[in-house]
Amino acid sequence: MSNLIFGFIMLGLIVILYIQLRFKKGNKELKKAIKKGNKNLIQNSIRIFSIFLIIGILQNFLSPEKVGDFLLNFSGIKGIITGLFTGAIMMGPPASGYPIAQYLFENNASVSLVSAFLLSWVMLGIIFLTYELQNFGKKFTIIRNVFSVISILVIAYLMELIL
Repeated sequence: MSNLIFGFIMLGLIVILYIQLRFKKGNKELKKAIKKGNKNLIQNSIRIFSIFLIIGILQNFLSPEKVGDFLLNFSGIKGIITGLFTGAIMMGPPASGYPIAQYLFENNASVSLVSAFLLSWVMLGIIFLTYELQNFGKKFTIIRNVFSVISILVIAYLMELIL
């Protein structure tokens, strides 16, 4: 709790410092910057809210057992690819993917399938693509996702070899 309070205090100090610096440069620029910032905040808040809403709906309606039963139908390279796409569609924080991984391991899923699922759960996000395209651009989004997919495939294969 003290970290949260410290964070809010630091944020407040930074905002105050920023406003003071902006007043020195000119009031007109400050008003323009605040209007633009508010517009971006509202647009991004709506996008992020809808993304979290979709993620919440997916995670509530698709139990770990349902997802696990689906993924257990695949093995080998098909399992890795299916785990990769399933994790990318469902996406979320790592801690919420662990129950699904536990269910998969308890039902004898391969390490590569679980690795691909968990890595894509965190690294990829089909739901976040529109947000990423808007804020980071098409080139960055494509390059990041291509490298993520390649690294997930390599890591999943290496995990299977090592473990």
